[in-house]
Amino acid sequence: MEPNRTEAAPIALTIAAAARRLAVSPMTVRRLLARGALLRIAVGRSVRVLARTVDELAERGGVTNAR
Repeated sequence: MEPNRTEAAPIALTIAAAARRLAVSPMTVRRLLARGALLRIAVGRSVRVLARTVDELAERGGVTNAR
């Protein structure tokens, strides 16, 4: 019998993975990044979304239209 293996939660997500987690389109994630509602990091030439900001946004229930 194999021991239970738990994978660590990802620190950063691709735009597609963040979109799936939030149940929105990748374009919406890009818009949220542009607004500053989500934080990004650069990995080489790729963009990754900080998973904690995705989770925080989901817990808050989204963002308001106020800028």
